Amino acid sequence: MKISYNILKTFVTPPAGNTGRSLAETLTMRTVEVESYHDQAGRLAGVVVGLVTAVRPHPNADKLRLAQVGTGKHKLEVVCGGVNLQEGMKVAFANIGTKVRWHGQGDWVTLEQVSIRGVESAGMICAAEELALMDSAAVEHGIMDLSYLTAKPGTPLAEALGLHDIILEVDNKSVTHRPDLWGHLGLARELAAIWQVPFTLPEPPTLAGGAEARLKVTIEAPEHCQRYLGVVVAGLKVAESPAWLKQQLVSLGVRSINNVVDVTNYVMHELGQPLHAFDLARLAGPEIVVRLAKRGEKLVTLDGSERKLEADSLVIADAKHVQAVAGVMGGQASEVGSTTTTIVLESATFDPVSVRLTAGKLGLRTDASMRFEKGLDPALAELALRRAVQLLAEVCPGAHVVSNVADTYPRPLELVKLNLNLPWFWKRLGCEIPRAEVVGILERLGFKITGKGDDLEVKVPSWRATRDITIPEDLIEEVARIYGYDKIPLAMPKFDITPPPVDEAQALRWKIRDLLVGAGWTETLSYSFSRSGQKPEQSLELVNPIDQTRRWLRTSVYDTLHEQFKTARRADEGMSLKFFELGRVFSSQVGDWPSQVTGQDRLPAQPWHLALAAFDQRRGSLSVIRGALKLLEKSLSIKLPDNPSYHKFGGGAVLVEVDLTGIKSGEARTLIPIPKYPSVTRDVSVVVPEGTSWENIEAAVKVSKLIESVEVFDVYEAKRSIAYRLTFRAPDRTLKSEEVDEVMAKITKLLQDKFNATIR
Repeated sequence: MKISYNILKTFVTPPAGNTGRSLAETLTMRTVEVESYHDQAGRLAGVVVGLVTAVRPHPNADKLRLAQVGTGKHKLEVVCGGVNLQEGMKVAFANIGTKVRWHGQGDWVTLEQVSIRGVESAGMICAAEELALMDSAAVEHGIMDLSYLTAKPGTPLAEALGLHDIILEVDNKSVTHRPDLWGHLGLARELAAIWQVPFTLPEPPTLAGGAEARLKVTIEAPEHCQRYLGVVVAGLKVAESPAWLKQQLVSLGVRSINNVVDVTNYVMHELGQPLHAFDLARLAGPEIVVRLAKRGEKLVTLDGSERKLEADSLVIADAKHVQAVAGVMGGQASEVGSTTTTIVLESATFDPVSVRLTAGKLGLRTDASMRFEKGLDPALAELALRRAVQLLAEVCPGAHVVSNVADTYPRPLELVKLNLNLPWFWKRLGCEIPRAEVVGILERLGFKITGKGDDLEVKVPSWRATRDITIPEDLIEEVARIYGYDKIPLAMPKFDITPPPVDEAQALRWKIRDLLVGAGWTETLSYSFSRSGQKPEQSLELVNPIDQTRRWLRTSVYDTLHEQFKTARRADEGMSLKFFELGRVFSSQVGDWPSQVTGQDRLPAQPWHLALAAFDQRRGSLSVIRGALKLLEKSLSIKLPDNPSYHKFGGGAVLVEVDLTGIKSGEARTLIPIPKYPSVTRDVSVVVPEGTSWENIEAAVKVSKLIESVEVFDVYEAKRSIAYRLTFRAPDRTLKSEEVDEVMAKITKLLQDKFNATIR
């Protein structure tokens, strides 16, 4: 956003000696981030108004011509390629030594006297872009035509165009929360508070209205339009804007169109309130309807594009047709043109959310929509309407109001009142600013202060009450930035260094992560949104899902982990994989956390679950998972649930899920030395009756102290075939084969007698 120092000075008188640099630094340190600034006159040093006195062909180039240019005291010959060059034209002439940008591109370069196709050129006749200016009458490959100026040849161009201004570039992101700063008025108010000088609020004449026309305004969607003002202005003669208005818009980066449209654009940049003008002759009558679009309605906007409107988009219509997308862009059908003599002038306050959604759906963000999206002050709409009518009468003599002033205000703005306790304020600010200075800063910013002693009641002004200042903490920032952040003494924050209580459950989860990652497992993180849910009767459906295909909160980590696991397997089906995820699951059952401050209602249950998914052809997927679970139990001295939930999928892949509710880490164990003697392993494969529990088999086969571990590595469900591995080890010697055979015989007999198992 570009800001003109000259416009700012119409509202506030700056201190003596203020420069572009000091202005930029002041605003950056206290209000908004100024990205850059430039002095227009300084940039145009060396450029003067020139008069073309003669034009003749270039002897060595068909597309170039030789022009004789008078600059007051001198007549110079230059080579020029402008297609619109003609004798008698006033032009922007850059003398040798001036900085220009060739064809408006690249860096600024210093102009030197050169020979072009064998002819010396003593300067340059410039196009607008070569001087970083805008020209409403620009011709492609053409030069600036300044014939409309009364300035004599030799007059500095900055003086002739009234370009004695400093233009600041403000970063829009730094004012996204400040709708009052999207115009010069708000920034001038800030500078007045900082400089402690008077602020002059514009007071255009009150609109008395007229009796020649009756303007009717109906708001059918008051939740989307807080206020709408309109008036009919007649006696217009659409023409080119006067030089001062045209150049002021050009300096702000706005293309001049005609005097009527230029006035609406100027007021938007001056005050921060967008306006729109409808050609009354192209409307069905002096009637405005603010409503939601109807299904299937279309509108050709001012940019020439046909746009299909959705049913929740706010539009401005006459009695028959849509004429504008509210807060975004007007329609081509009611555009102000050369034949326009009477307009309906609109100044409104639209809902910021509605405007933003509509602009996003249409892919059409404009200067107007960006301002409405921030939440404008409804009081500004009336001021802007009066100011626009005042300027129309100035640039178009004969313009006058011929209708009533329609002002529909269904939802008046509720002003905000806040209580500010000074000791509380000083503690959070970090220094004690005198009460009188605190009150003075707030009052200069427009706040109304009442109250005695340390307790102040602060009434927020309307231009800051549209979602900007809402809590007492906001007032701390207001005082601090105007007072000066550099004046607040530096100090280390004071806080209690007592360690917080240890969350045992959280600490256990971190230990689980460390162990599994150290053992070669890969942790995954998934959204908690699921397609259906393992337990539909307990599933919670989202009211506003971010993805319509995932409308449920997961009841199991399996709901989301298995998708990631399958994706990884598709990448390489033969690759061994070990994934785990620690995450919350959700259930409609009542949980432990209160959902309200009163504690009467509680949130749904959301326990932590651990899920492991593995695929390993060599060792067996189930074996890998059981090994990981045993690692956790032994290393953390915990007891996991006896019957975790197992899932088989994808050709041998296995997933297990464990509910961690109530599981706590035990006491630290003493380290056990690495065994001195080797182990002996034996694999056993048995067929047992369906329904036989592996846990029972595991407990039963531990018939000898020599058995160190029992590990299942394969289960075939069709006939309940189980294969497991026994590891034997003696702490004091190397085992002999006969000792192991003796124990194996006992185990075989036990399996046959107790479980009716068949050894394979």
